[in-house]
Amino acid sequence: MTHTLDRTARIRSTWQAVWDRGEVDALDQLLGPGYVRRRGSAAAPQDREQFKESIRAIRRAFPDLRTEIEEIVEDGESLAIRWRSTGSHTGDFLGVPATGRPVEVSGATFTRFDHGVVSEEWVTWDPRQLLEALGIITTTQRAAVDADVVRGVHRKFITGVTVVTCDDGGKPRGLAVNAFASISLDPPMVLVCVQRSSTTHPALHRASHLGINILAAGQLDVAKTFASKADDKFAGLSWTPGAFGVPLLDRSCAQLEVEIGERLEAGSHTVFTGRVVSARHEELAPLVYSGGGFFDISRTAPLPW
Repeated sequence: MTHTLDRTARIRSTWQAVWDRGEVDALDQLLGPGYVRRRGSAAAPQDREQFKESIRAIRRAFPDLRTEIEEIVEDGESLAIRWRSTGSHTGDFLGVPATGRPVEVSGATFTRFDHGVVSEEWVTWDPRQLLEALGIITTTQRAAVDADVVRGVHRKFITGVTVVTCDDGGKPRGLAVNAFASISLDPPMVLVCVQRSSTTHPALHRASHLGINILAAGQLDVAKTFASKADDKFAGLSWTPGAFGVPLLDRSCAQLEVEIGERLEAGSHTVFTGRVVSARHEELAPLVYSGGGFFDISRTAPLPW
């Protein structure tokens, strides 16, 4: 426990010195000489000196920058850091002249320690927050389609019902999700979108694997349980640990275990992508969701085509 507290205290004090006061050389005590910072597939990785220069550039544009660490979650030698930054745009940034506008962005940094120093980091955040604040793009509710209209459109789209699960230090966690999709079959990859306000969200950030349980038509009670805010959603339910330790719900018509790859910040949600590492399915009709209601697809007739 002391080791954990020392490490998180170092991160907090170093972030304050570097981001809030511009003392970038404080990173030398935290980041290893072979440090690599990854910022998504579109951006080139940074080494320690390149990271320092990017901080200097950000602080030239936002000299009153303040960064708040909202949460640090530890898993062995890896830490997930949720953060939020605010500042005023009073200098040139990415070719955009100073606007004087207040800016707020949030994201997550995944940090791996090696022999007491940080060897690698992955950063994810939603750049639309910054682009909107600087006036480069406009997707706010005031200028976009009315939210109720968009909600009505979504209610016309029929989906299956999944329960996304993970093991959280020996305790099963899960929530109902209908934002699930296949990315590719070769390699087999999928994604799920989870609202950051969900109580399961921190556990998914800590987890290396997640489970996707596609519910059968006879599991309406399970769907209601996992859509609720119950303290123990697994109470009274039958489930089995998968090959990778993920809790899998019995009676589901299909199940996947997924090794989590990327966690991408998108609006109010985090998009979890990953590679399928185990899969099974049964000849059971799936539970279907549309327009706020649940349906048994086995009671419908296929259209001729």
